[in-house]
Amino acid sequence: MSYQLKRYFSFLLLFLIVAVCHAQSTLDSLKNELIENTTRDTLRIKTLISTSAELTYTHPKSGLSYADEALVISQETNWKKGEALALRQKGNLYYVQADNLRALDHFQKALRLSVDLGDDELSSTLNSNIGHIHADLKEYDKALERYNAFLTFAEESNNIPNQIRGLSNIAIVYNDLENYEEGLPYLEKALKLAEQEDNDFFQAAIINNLALGYKGLKEYQKSLEYYHEAKGIAESIGNKYILTSALNSIGKVNILLGDYDAAEKAGKEALSLSQETGTIEWQADSWEVLSKVYEHQKNSVDALDAYKKHISYRDSVLNEEKKAELARKEMQFEMEKQQTAAAQEIEHQQLVKNGYLTGAILLAILGIAGYFFYKRRRDEIEKKKISDFKAKVAETELKALRSQMNPHFIFNSLNSISDLITKNDTENANEYLIKFSKLTRSILENSEKKWISVQEDQELMELYMQIESLRLKNKLSYTFQVDDDIVVEDTLIPPLILQPFIENSIWHGLAKKPEGGHINITMKKGDGLIHCVVEDNGVGRSKTLPIQDGKSSMGVKITRNRLEIINTLEETKGKIDLLDIEGGFRVEMMIPFELQF
Repeated sequence: MSYQLKRYFSFLLLFLIVAVCHAQSTLDSLKNELIENTTRDTLRIKTLISTSAELTYTHPKSGLSYADEALVISQETNWKKGEALALRQKGNLYYVQADNLRALDHFQKALRLSVDLGDDELSSTLNSNIGHIHADLKEYDKALERYNAFLTFAEESNNIPNQIRGLSNIAIVYNDLENYEEGLPYLEKALKLAEQEDNDFFQAAIINNLALGYKGLKEYQKSLEYYHEAKGIAESIGNKYILTSALNSIGKVNILLGDYDAAEKAGKEALSLSQETGTIEWQADSWEVLSKVYEHQKNSVDALDAYKKHISYRDSVLNEEKKAELARKEMQFEMEKQQTAAAQEIEHQQLVKNGYLTGAILLAILGIAGYFFYKRRRDEIEKKKISDFKAKVAETELKALRSQMNPHFIFNSLNSISDLITKNDTENANEYLIKFSKLTRSILENSEKKWISVQEDQELMELYMQIESLRLKNKLSYTFQVDDDIVVEDTLIPPLILQPFIENSIWHGLAKKPEGGHINITMKKGDGLIHCVVEDNGVGRSKTLPIQDGKSSMGVKITRNRLEIINTLEETKGKIDLLDIEGGFRVEMMIPFELQF
């Protein structure tokens, strides 16, 4: 598993604690300072965060108490910068323990505070932290985007340590993509800067990743030399996190070289360290090494046991059921609260009615029974509503996909390509085919997504209109205007929700005009909604009646259903208005304003 290398190096960012007074102090001196100075002020907050940072790689769970106290004091004193730093440190501690869900939550809260404060440097580092989450989720394009932005900011501000971090994190993504040759130059540049800074921690981390790169290139002996060098530096600085990673990797490379004794020794040392620090992902790697060693030794019992433990620990790191578990706990809490309330009510009624006659008690019992019958009936009705709603969602999603992949559009596109090929117009045929295949692939890739960014949707719509323009001999022109208040990379909308109306404008409004026409698409933000407008200068509804028949009416109906589902889930008031205008047709749609982070 190469992701473990990304994890430890990503936490070079943990050491960028802005304005911490005693950054060079040892852990003992920091603790002594906390004992001597008990005043709940900014100085204590900084010392608490610095102490927590010192514990990140050795005892991350212990570090949480210091970060929690820093957060509480920051909130008490209304120091927003301290609150952001404490939240980031908590995110770091959760991340090093492979609790990505909690880590992301704390990073996002810290990022919102840093943006409000106008602290560009802090925002830059937090964006990089969030980039680590993207990398762990294998969303490598998003990770590289955040890492490159972080590197650019570091270069502009001449921040050498952050340049090292940015270069190294970019290289780690290339390693994860198994594009080792692309990643090695970034690591070599980072190593030169680390040597210039005389920073042993940076050097150990970078050398460890260089070893991974050469391992990927199958230069195992060179890789092993680098791993041993990283191990030596990690031992000298007492960094158990890097040391454990290097030992696991030494075990893996020795297995590739056939030295199983050396692999066993390294695997056992790594397992002991990972158990000591409580890092689950390292334990998973150690058990993987040992399972292969035992298998080579023909020790099938120990090999099977080690492999089972490897799978168990690996799955506990990657298991997305953590989110479902949180939801289940919330539901369980609500159910228990309702049951407790009902039990208390019954007990109260019993106490009040103890002196009543048998008839009154019987009446009360009948009333309670009636209540439960009513509740059961109500629950059944509610379940049916939920079931019907889910069925509507599934049906609408399927129809939406079918409407996006209009068979008439596919047929006409393929006919146009065939016609161009027949005319030996290979250049235009090739361009048409590339755009058509790219659009088809993008639609299929986005078919399971509930939301995509405005940028992605705009690219899909433009690609669709380019294809239709080719089919119509370039008689179609269009503009796509997005208000400056909408950040297209982070603002989300349902995929291709405007497509049916653009299709109507092309097929029923513009295709019937000999001279063609123009479509203008605009998006503006207001009242918690995105106001979308599709307007054309076609022949108009009065001549074509596009909303009243066939495929067009079906596309509009599906879009209305999608919007109704969104309104139900998001508790919003999105709507669609169809308007006849002079010399064309106009569609106005309001959808919820959603942000990715």
